[in-house]
Amino acid sequence: MKSIVMHRILNFIHNNNIDIVEEIFKDKVGTGTLTHILNKKESYKKQHNDNIKVWFEFISHLDDENSEILYHHINSKTTLKETP
Repeated sequence: MKSIVMHRILNFIHNNNIDIVEEIFKDKVGTGTLTHILNKKESYKKQHNDNIKVWFEFISHLDDENSEILYHHINSKTTLKETP
């Protein structure tokens, strides 16, 4: 993983509430999958009560297909200014 990609992911996690996952996945997965994703998100929120920890838990349990959806969302929505 290139460092800029890692920075984008970390920046995204730090600056976005976990509740954005519904917006990210709603048009990209079926209703059953979306319901499952949202239920897991809520479960992690109750368990951790810390947005960054919830993000890490959420991401660590995504399958490959849903990880790709999130990865593409982050890289299409997040821009970082590179310092000289």
